[in-house]
Amino acid sequence: MHIYSPRSVVSAMLTQNYDNFWNKTETFEALRDYIILNYKGLKDSIVELMAGSRIKINTNTFTNDMATFSSADDVLTLMIHLGYLGYQMDTKEVFIPNYEITSEFCNALESAGWDNIVNFR
Repeated sequence: MHIYSPRSVVSAMLTQNYDNFWNKTETFEALRDYIILNYKGLKDSIVELMAGSRIKINTNTFTNDMATFSSADDVLTLMIHLGYLGYQMDTKEVFIPNYEITSEFCNALESAGWDNIVNFR
């Protein structure tokens, strides 16, 4: 698993300050809001992803908007578009690409009331 996002590496080089710059983006609240939707299977999928697993999803049902969802796969596909998940095209699997984003998932889960998952980790 990669440790830092490219944005953090560039920001660290420019500012000479080594920090987690991912959480300085505006999409954290969006991540939390999509997690709160908790479509069937979403919680289990997020737990697996945070444990370092990759999970197979169907990206074909995503309607390419940020308001219409019919499954956990739609929410996970949106998270790919937002940069919170990586996607392996040949296996059709998603994964959390680095430690910084894992930290953002922890923050989002805590604020979404899923403290038991964060504490388990």
